[in-house]
Amino acid sequence: MSAALAVAGAGAAAAVTVAAPAPAAAPLVAVLVLGAAVVGWRARPTAPARPAPRAATEDSLPESDVRLRLLESAVIHAHDAVAIVEAVPGPVRPGRSVMYVNDAFCRLTGYSRADVIGRSLYMLRGASTDPETLARLGAAMDAGASLRVELRNYRKDGTPFWVDLSAVPVPDPDGTLSHWVLIQRDIDRRKSAERRARQTGQLLRAIIDAFPGPISAKDRDGRYLVMNQFQAELLGVTPEAAVGRTAAELVGPAHGAKTAERDREVMATCRPTQFETRYPSPNGDARPWLASKAPLWMPDGIDSEPAGARGVVTVALDISALKAAEDALRKSEERYRQLFRAVPHPVFVYDTQTLRILAINEAALRKYGYTRDEFLTLTVSDIRVLDAEPALAPGDSSRPDGPPALRRHRTRRGDLLDVEVSSFALSLEGRGVKLALVNDVTERRKAEEELRRSEGMFRGIFESTSAGVSLTNAAGLFVSCNPAFAAMLGRSVEEVLQLTPASVTHPEDLAAQQALMDEVRAGARDRFAYALRYLRPDGQVVWAELSFAAIRDARGAYEYGLGVSVNVTERRLLEDQLRQAHKMEAIGQMAGGVAHDFNNLLTAVLGNLSLVRLDPGDPNGDLVCAAEQAATRAADLTRKLLGYARRNQLVFAPVEPLEALNEVVGLMRCTVGPRVGLTVDVRPDCPPVHADPTLLVQAIMNLGLNARDAMPDGGVVVFTAQPVDLRADDPVPAGWDDVPPGRYVRFTVADAGCGMSDEVKARLFEPFFTTKGIGKGTGLGLAMVHGIVKQHHGWIEVHSAPGAGTRMELNLPVSELTATPSRSQAPTPLPVPFPAPHNHTPTTILLVDDEQMIRDLGFAVLTRAGYHVLLAEDGQEAVEVFAREWQDIALVILDVTMPRMSGSEASRHMIRIDPSVRVLFSTGYAADDLSELDGSQGLLSKPYRPQELVTAVRAALTITPQPVG
Repeated sequence: MSAALAVAGAGAAAAVTVAAPAPAAAPLVAVLVLGAAVVGWRARPTAPARPAPRAATEDSLPESDVRLRLLESAVIHAHDAVAIVEAVPGPVRPGRSVMYVNDAFCRLTGYSRADVIGRSLYMLRGASTDPETLARLGAAMDAGASLRVELRNYRKDGTPFWVDLSAVPVPDPDGTLSHWVLIQRDIDRRKSAERRARQTGQLLRAIIDAFPGPISAKDRDGRYLVMNQFQAELLGVTPEAAVGRTAAELVGPAHGAKTAERDREVMATCRPTQFETRYPSPNGDARPWLASKAPLWMPDGIDSEPAGARGVVTVALDISALKAAEDALRKSEERYRQLFRAVPHPVFVYDTQTLRILAINEAALRKYGYTRDEFLTLTVSDIRVLDAEPALAPGDSSRPDGPPALRRHRTRRGDLLDVEVSSFALSLEGRGVKLALVNDVTERRKAEEELRRSEGMFRGIFESTSAGVSLTNAAGLFVSCNPAFAAMLGRSVEEVLQLTPASVTHPEDLAAQQALMDEVRAGARDRFAYALRYLRPDGQVVWAELSFAAIRDARGAYEYGLGVSVNVTERRLLEDQLRQAHKMEAIGQMAGGVAHDFNNLLTAVLGNLSLVRLDPGDPNGDLVCAAEQAATRAADLTRKLLGYARRNQLVFAPVEPLEALNEVVGLMRCTVGPRVGLTVDVRPDCPPVHADPTLLVQAIMNLGLNARDAMPDGGVVVFTAQPVDLRADDPVPAGWDDVPPGRYVRFTVADAGCGMSDEVKARLFEPFFTTKGIGKGTGLGLAMVHGIVKQHHGWIEVHSAPGAGTRMELNLPVSELTATPSRSQAPTPLPVPFPAPHNHTPTTILLVDDEQMIRDLGFAVLTRAGYHVLLAEDGQEAVEVFAREWQDIALVILDVTMPRMSGSEASRHMIRIDPSVRVLFSTGYAADDLSELDGSQGLLSKPYRPQELVTAVRAALTITPQPVG
């Protein structure tokens, strides 16, 4: 192997001597050529394997092997792109196949080694690649000669770039051509900089050539560096011919000497100078020029010299027109002096520093009553009334020339004049003066002041009022309106003035409005008030109360109509929302009360049915069973009513959205047909919600069943869940304003069914409202969902339109806990059954309920179960009985809601008598919070069956009472 490396090294050395590129790249090229020899050698077939010699350390390797490793590393890590290609093109595809590319090549072109190896570099060509350069490169490679060119290639993504390409042939040790090394250096930035420099130079050249005057720059020896086209034509030369020559050579010795002296002064002082001159011109142009010379300042390091003035830049402006104007001004001064005296209005000139009057005309003498000599001793302040406007202070010349200013002057006799003063700033003999032209407007001012007072009052009211004010003409076009009216219509004032009242009024209100306007035009009425709706360009409806008054001419004909519109949209919306809220709240209270009373009735019905004892085979058995089933269904309806009334007993726990939705889908698969699909999509980052697991599943289940019913022809019901953040300023639907900001989970149930109209959506959550046929729905499902979400402190959003499907969104607060308990371990308000006690002494129980049928049922059931029962019909009577018999009473069954004294209040009285009293609460509601009921041993929810009553009593009696307080 060492001998082979030596041969390769010799071949590489020969390559260096045969194909040396430009000197600047010679060291790198030499290294890369040697590396190419190494790569080429390694690419060749190897001799049969010999026994491997003993491993040698880096220090023991031959010098040639170390050198070759260093050269190979240099090729791999070179910053320039390196490609090694075959010596001659292949027989199948055009171009020479690539044998090796380094990392820099891949970074520059965007191709990987797998993209390039075995293919030709034709892949780098593109639309802007120069064919002539490619032809030169091909000819050099065919001749085996090295070449360095600049070429535009294309990356893999199609973007072009410029490279400095060096093609170096690599011969074998025997001198035949073995490979080509192609080195590409990225010069894209340099080419861009050169292009920008050329463009900048062309732009600057165009700018100075477009300047309407001479521009030139000279070096410190007075020789022109640049001259624009204007100056070159003025001197009778071309800009190119002027470069390198002096002013003396182009114009003449005298002009050249004067110019050189000014140039030296500018460079010596490094300060610009300005002067008037005339250029001696071969074409006879003798215009005057205002020339400016400035030092040509070069930064430090340019031409290895320190910073400083390296020459002079000269720019000249044509001032012939200015000179002509000055001559004309001098000639016209006398004429203006004569006009000044003849002007019929008072004119005077005053000094802006001292305010002293310098000149006056004859009209001023007549108007003010002063003689000329008296006037010339006065100042402007002497004739101005100070209470009209603060007088000008001496030296105040800040008043600009502009429209006439209103002033009040006093004559020599003391008369007051309202005047318009037009002042013009002038320069008189080197000092600032003003010429004041005075027009007496005393009478006109009085009339205008009265008009302005009237118009100002009206305009102030018109512009500042919050009500929309509009004016229409006899043709029905808006001719004026205030900003409030335009804002009400969602348009600018200019847009409103192109419209008619009919074009902005709701179509349903047009007929009544037109009838009223017909009466106004006919003279039957002069005014009317009308509630109507305006249509904004975005389709929004604005409710307004319009007060209209007719404006008639002297003959009584209708000329204009004045309308005052008050926006009452928000008020009507609030009124509608308030009415809806009151209605829903009233319905909720009524539903809760009905459910409570109904549960009492159902308790008696179910209890008494359970106590009925029939012989086997009795034909009345089926009737009793049917009655019990009907009562059970009625209990389910009351449970839904309690859900709407927000009277459910909640058992909060962290609930995983995915588990809840999977449970809903699992339940629904048994009720949907094969044409309805169910899908679940829950965001991976969706946190658990703070909810009652049973009620949450029940609410989503109701929405899923509604979605199924909305697609009688089949479809897909989509259940999703994702986290949302509610900020304090985020809007929520009406009726859910008590929702606090924070993190929520949005449960969505979407279908592609028939959708809902706005009228249906407005009544969606009302109890017993349904769009289903008779016998297909109770109208309590969505009412219950509404109540459950309210209890969870969330909100509901409904998105639906006829024919566009429905998307129901339940937003529930995120749980602060992370663990989700098992559904089987969720607490229940009913105690679990315990075996009956085996003692023979009857246990005394105090049963308290305001319903006679409940007391009778309880007395019968508990007596049969072996208990001694005391009865009370309300809380007050219960306290009285307990005060007498408390030592014998083992348990109090206490209804929560009763007249005269509630169950919770009665329990507190009993605790004062016996802190260890056992109380089993019973209620037709299910939302009463037992945490606030001291001494509670559980909750018995109505309706209940006799066995449930006995089981709850036995469980309560087994609990060791804990003294309260």
